[in-house]
Amino acid sequence: MINSKNDIHVVCELSVSLEGQKNLLNYDSDKTNEVLKLNFNWVFLDEGLSDVKLRTACGKEIPAHRLMLATASPVFKAMFTHDMMENQNKLVEMTDVSHEATVEMLRYIYTGSVGNNETSLTINLLAAAEKYQLEDLKNKCGQILSSNLSNENALEMLKISDTYNADYLKKETVDFIKGHINELSDFHEISNMILGKAPLVVEQCEN
Repeated sequence: MINSKNDIHVVCELSVSLEGQKNLLNYDSDKTNEVLKLNFNWVFLDEGLSDVKLRTACGKEIPAHRLMLATASPVFKAMFTHDMMENQNKLVEMTDVSHEATVEMLRYIYTGSVGNNETSLTINLLAAAEKYQLEDLKNKCGQILSSNLSNENALEMLKISDTYNADYLKKETVDFIKGHINELSDFHEISNMILGKAPLVVEQCEN
């Protein structure tokens, strides 16, 4: 369209098709009420586009992306939006988190999944999730740990849930204890913990 001043204005209409893009989107045409979520598996552990490194307990450095970390964690967001050393150096020291747990933490942030359900690793992952305020990951760890509850580890799981404020794990452990109370060899220690250190557990036991 040309106006009186001989300027040229181009008007165009843009349409976007999702056909063939299911590798980039967790897309389900039957779930029309759900917001489409991007799948960032393709940049998980990718060196090329990373803008920060995470140095783990063993000294190994893992590439990551500040935008992804800041979106998932208010702790990382504070690091990267203030004049902090991590923001200046583009390096986050995570010397209290194992390399394996850091990889799984990043896997969950980027893909929403956990690739290793081994108990000791999940406990370490739960600790990292608590430190970096990843509430969804804490619940995921609670689901993994509670699926392996037994008479032998109920007390340990109760302590872990209390240490890392893992409400889902605590509830599932209390329910397990209530259903197996006569089978637990460390019943008295569990009772003392319930009465002395876990008021939430007491409330749940009374319901």
